[in-house]
Amino acid sequence: MSSRLGFGCAPILGRVGKKESLRALSAAYAHGITHFDVARSYGFGEAEALLGEFLADKRGNVTITTKFGIVPPRNSTALSLAKGFARRCIKRMPGGRAMVHAVSKAALSQRNYDVAYARTCLEASLRHLRVEQVDYYLIHEPPKPDELTEELQRFLEDMQAAGKIRKWGLTADTREMLETPVARDAQVVLQEANLNVLDNLTLDTPGDKVRFLSRPYGGGPESLVASAEQQAVRQAVQMLGLDDLNHHEISMFFALSLAGDSGKVIASMFSENHIRENVALAERYVSAADQARQLAPAILRNAHSGQRQLA
Repeated sequence: MSSRLGFGCAPILGRVGKKESLRALSAAYAHGITHFDVARSYGFGEAEALLGEFLADKRGNVTITTKFGIVPPRNSTALSLAKGFARRCIKRMPGGRAMVHAVSKAALSQRNYDVAYARTCLEASLRHLRVEQVDYYLIHEPPKPDELTEELQRFLEDMQAAGKIRKWGLTADTREMLETPVARDAQVVLQEANLNVLDNLTLDTPGDKVRFLSRPYGGGPESLVASAEQQAVRQAVQMLGLDDLNHHEISMFFALSLAGDSGKVIASMFSENHIRENVALAERYVSAADQARQLAPAILRNAHSGQRQLA
């Protein structure tokens, strides 16, 4: 049942070092997780190669998403030293994680969605991942609609026809981006989906579009406790007889329900306890049958109905 989950590789060779990353990848695979979500920018450009090393003898059993558009900084000795210092800050300093996140965001602020850059990234991804075809190739966090050009879409379609991409799509968290022509034609959409961002979510998944959902626990424990107490959420939980779920469980059930049978929920899981917990939740979700599947539709209907009444 853990095939409904994807392993989020964003921390690999960034805030999480090589040994810990390989240990987490191995634990996830051992627990049945077979989808891995990475990007050219993850690990400041190094995560794909480590994932490719780990999956080299497992390719027939897994699927991979990678992305392009966020430009990683050029690798250097200084960058390696900075990453090591950042990991020590996270472990030892109060507020270290927030500080490192801010620095990383600044280092990864450059964007490039030109076709030439997309082509270079695809060839690099194929090489580093040690594959001949990427299962899902996504435009990574385009900041505005005019980045999504017809030329870029034609390139992705050409690479799909050439067999280098199985499906293409984009990551997008706003309705403005999701309503662009390129997004409408995309075969895959990856977006943040948790109880804190109900306003950005809809049930619509036209045609056979695959829906990948990230950050099921986005906002952190305290925020999710408050979000799980929203009227829209409590009404849905009570109506479906899922009152025994805590806020953590509601969050994962909501994301799994919204992803549907063809989608996946992407979570960064770098402790074996966290991996086991998420796998157990995915299994419990399946055993809850129709009640669990109806959770996201019920919550979103309630939330959108409340918005209309306020308007």
